[in-house]
Amino acid sequence: MKWIKYLTINKIPYHIYKIKKKDSIILTNVENENNNLLIILCGILYITKVFPNKELLPVAILEKNEIFSQNRKNKDIYYKLTSLETTYVLSIEEHKVKMSNSYISKDINILKSHQKTVYKYELNNEIISQRYTKDRIIQLILIICLQFGKIKNKQLLIPFKLSQKNIAILSGTNKSSVNKTIKKMRTMKILRNVDKKTIYINNLLNLSLK
Repeated sequence: MKWIKYLTINKIPYHIYKIKKKDSIILTNVENENNNLLIILCGILYITKVFPNKELLPVAILEKNEIFSQNRKNKDIYYKLTSLETTYVLSIEEHKVKMSNSYISKDINILKSHQKTVYKYELNNEIISQRYTKDRIIQLILIICLQFGKIKNKQLLIPFKLSQKNIAILSGTNKSSVNKTIKKMRTMKILRNVDKKTIYINNLLNLSLK
C-alpha cells in the first residue's frame, strides 16, 4: 500500500490495527504531548467522542485514505472507533511525519486527506445542528446514500448494514426516534429496504415527512 511504502521509505514508525465488522477500539488520551494520525487504509468506520458522563458525540464517518487526528490534550474524554465493515487503520505520530520533510508528496498528500476529513466533520455538524430528530435521521441517511451508495436499477446499494443503534448514535438521537422515522418513511413509500444492504428512495421531494 502507498501509505506503508511512504512511511517505510521515510523511516517513520507506524502501527496497523484491524477492526472487525461491528467491533470497536478505544483511543484513550494518555500522557503524551504528541498527537496521533489515524489513517484508514481500507474499510469504513465511524468515530464518536465519549465524555466522562458516557455521553456520545458523533464525529464523522471515515473511509479509505481519510485521516483522524487524535488530540491528546484533554484527558477527560476518549474516542471510540466502530467498524461498519472490516477496517484496517494505520497509526503514526504526527510530529514524526512533519519531521520527515515530506509532509506533502506526489503519492501521499496528507493535507488533502485532512481536508476530506474536515469536510466529513462539517457534514456531521450539519446533521447534529438540525433541530428536529427526524430531520437529523433523514439527513444522515441521505448523506450516507450520497457518499457510499451505488445506483443500480433505481436502487441505492450501500456496502454495509446500518443498525438502528448506529443510526441513533450517528444522528445524536435514540433508537425509538429512529424506528419511528423509518417506519413513517416506509409507510409513505419514501424508503424501502430491499434487503440488508439495499435502500430505495422513491421521491427525494417527500423527505420532509410533513
